[in-house]
Amino acid sequence: MLRSEVEKITGLSRKALEYYESLGLIQPAKDENSYRNYSQADVVKLEKISLFRNLGFSLSEIDGILDKGAVDSSILRKRQYMLDQAEKKNALVKRLIEGEDLEQIKRELEILQRNESIYDKLERIFPGYFGQLLFAAYKPFFQDPLPELGEKAFNDFVAYLDQLPSIDLSQEEINFLEEASSFQDQETLDQVNQEKIAAVKDPSSWLEENQEALEAYEAYKNSQAYKESPAKALNDKLVKFMTDNNYYQVAIPLIRAFSPAYNSYYEKLLKADQVYRDQKKDLA
Repeated sequence: MLRSEVEKITGLSRKALEYYESLGLIQPAKDENSYRNYSQADVVKLEKISLFRNLGFSLSEIDGILDKGAVDSSILRKRQYMLDQAEKKNALVKRLIEGEDLEQIKRELEILQRNESIYDKLERIFPGYFGQLLFAAYKPFFQDPLPELGEKAFNDFVAYLDQLPSIDLSQEEINFLEEASSFQDQETLDQVNQEKIAAVKDPSSWLEENQEALEAYEAYKNSQAYKESPAKALNDKLVKFMTDNNYYQVAIPLIRAFSPAYNSYYEKLLKADQVYRDQKKDLA
């Protein structure tokens, strides 16, 4: 079955099909002309992936479900927990509107917030562009509740961020951020995050499979179009802001201390970076 037929049946975009294939979720055969030939089993699998995505499952969760043929009980417990939390918060909203005691509502909310994810905590503490620029990239590693042993590091991280100066953004840069955010739906963010994790998991294979994409990316980064773009100006401004405020020396060790998931990723990232440097030397 040709890709165009699969797109029509499943409602998935070409980019989505390519991405799911790059993750190994599907492995269509190739004919003698290197055209992809999707089987009926591939189509059924893609329809399942699409349904699970629409039901709010992440791609890593879907991968596990398809591999085991069942939903892990821990995933179901997590989803049920999130529903319970939302219901409890809705009840507090109703009581707040009805004029019940504020201190009592505060105490009950604090109890609920102890179990919220690290990312939700930070997004609540630092709303707006500041938070979006400084820690949105860590989202896949901030999905668990804050571990008790990480509370001091987390509080130090919050205190550090709170004393930083504001990031001075031009209107053009603000418009760029808003436009980028409007197109970065959960599917896109999930894809970006999965690519980062896949790259450090097996850097040699990832570099080999993505060599053309990397070369195209580096060519774009060196192009005049990129050098004159709001993306380049914003990136340069952010890097300077982080360097001037010792972000890498102060914030990264704190993040590693309160997020076991990020610490594991960071250790793999160091190894992957060395593999990438060695490969560039070999090609030079």
